Amino acid sequence: MIYIIILVVVSGLIAYIGDVLGTYVGKRRLTVLGLRPRITALVVAISTGILITLLTLGVLTALSEDVRTALFNMNSLRQDLETLQNETKSLEQVKLQLEKEKTELSQDVERLTTTVRIKETESVVFRKDEPLAVTVINTNKSINEVMKELTTLVISLTTKVRRRGVKVQDEINFFTDNKEQLNGMAAHIASSSQDMVVGAVAAENINAGEQLGNVRFMLVPNNRIFQKNQEIASIQIDGRLNRGEIARNLKQFMDEINQEVVRLGMIANPLTGRFGDLSSDSMLSFYDMVNRIKDLDRQFILIAVVPEDTYAIGPLNVTFRFEETGESIYTTQPETPDSESAPDGE
Repeated sequence: MIYIIILVVVSGLIAYIGDVLGTYVGKRRLTVLGLRPRITALVVAISTGILITLLTLGVLTALSEDVRTALFNMNSLRQDLETLQNETKSLEQVKLQLEKEKTELSQDVERLTTTVRIKETESVVFRKDEPLAVTVINTNKSINEVMKELTTLVISLTTKVRRRGVKVQDEINFFTDNKEQLNGMAAHIASSSQDMVVGAVAAENINAGEQLGNVRFMLVPNNRIFQKNQEIASIQIDGRLNRGEIARNLKQFMDEINQEVVRLGMIANPLTGRFGDLSSDSMLSFYDMVNRIKDLDRQFILIAVVPEDTYAIGPLNVTFRFEETGESIYTTQPETPDSESAPDGE
């Protein structure tokens, strides 16, 4: 900054001296090299301007390397600029190539991760919260009787996991490790006025070849959830729709039934949160149901009915009744055959 101030002051001083000198030459009508006074004054003014320019360039050149470079190395600068531009283009191409390779590597990593996950899943024979064994223990039993049934449950559990390639300590050690939990369950069941569902679920993923880890027990009253011939859900369905739409509506209805029965107390699979597949020997297959609805070719009410008393542990059998204006037009529940008449006595 100081150099700029000095340059401005010196330039102003030279301009002032040039002006004074020009005025003096003009008044005195002096001549140089035989030139007329007017021309001489003009030469003095021009010389002053040239001197200011030369002084400016000289000072800037002396003080600034950038100015020296700009004045004397411009061609070299242009060449360097072109070289840098070419290198920039080359680097951009390299960058694009690297980004492409990065994308390909990311895809390879994702594929490998998926493969590893699949391999890990293949080795898992029981997933966390998957049921290992379940039984119902009736009420009005002594603690010793309950312990016998719990022993049977444990033997069933260990037999099942051994068949799947899981290592299991002998049943005595299993009882020792879970003694407090089993004794507590036995006392609770023996004092209960209700039948109890006892289940064992995996507390963690269990791989083939591994030692059976922690097992979590659950204890739930085996309450009666539905009475015989109880209606549990209904939906208005239209047989005039195409089969795909009918199938979607029917599948959604069955899912809603599953959610409802779990909400009402049916014991759900902890792994899925669902009770299981709704099935019955008396129930038409899913596709037969779709075809039956399509054949009716009109709107009606589809009602889900439980044909027998059903408890928390199941099984849950469901039949369907088709109703129109309050009248039954079809049911999937087979009719009970009429009792044969007794022969007349003689």
